Amino acid sequence: MQCTALVIDDEPLARKRMISLLEPYTSEIEILGEAGSGAQAVKMIHEMIPDVVFLDIQMPDMDAFEVLHSLQGDDVPLVIFTTAFDNFALKAFEENTVDYLLKPVVPERLAVAIEKLRKAIPQVDDTTIPSDLNWEKLRNLVDMSGLYLQRLQVKVGDRIVFVNIDEVIRFHSEEKYTTVYTVNGQYVIDTPLVELEKKLDPRHFTRVHRSHIVAIDYIAECRKGDAGRMVMVLRDKAATQLVVSRSLVKKIRNL
Repeated sequence: MQCTALVIDDEPLARKRMISLLEPYTSEIEILGEAGSGAQAVKMIHEMIPDVVFLDIQMPDMDAFEVLHSLQGDDVPLVIFTTAFDNFALKAFEENTVDYLLKPVVPERLAVAIEKLRKAIPQVDDTTIPSDLNWEKLRNLVDMSGLYLQRLQVKVGDRIVFVNIDEVIRFHSEEKYTTVYTVNGQYVIDTPLVELEKKLDPRHFTRVHRSHIVAIDYIAECRKGDAGRMVMVLRDKAATQLVVSRSLVKKIRNL
């Protein structure tokens, strides 16, 4: 697992303790920063787009739920709640929640939360494909294109529209639905992004963020953006810009 995180708590000592508890996981979790208020948390999440936040529930200006509800789309990270009270648990698990930790957090309980996080973060592991695999020989043995999705069936009103997969520029997942952006327009489908990814040819599509899969042929360029993040610019009419998840930067550079 490779992911980025923010630690959010209005108590400086609590933030310091959480960062200390996370030190054994530095090979997997990169701490981008810390926030001491809800407003600061919203600003930092918008700017840094972390994969996960360790989020205290009770803060003076905004509670954790107000923070999360003020975010939209790609900015909404996975959440590990931290609190001294257990009466928020039910409400917490209505959110994009990985786990719910009671203070004082102990290492053993944090380890359980990290294991849940490993399962929640999309995995990008170079070791899953042998480096010496001869793709040309493999293509001679099997037509790989036949293994993957060739077209989509999209319901539009009382019609079924067939969209060829080579017309797709990108997929954007938001809540329960996925928007398909094509050269001829956009459509909404109810197939989760994780399911689509399994059906798409990895030679032609790549995930760039928890919420985005793009067609490689429509990538125009990648450049350095705010806070040192990689920004991908697409070759579409809007010249769409997408922030690449830190955990996926290496994969994108190797395309």
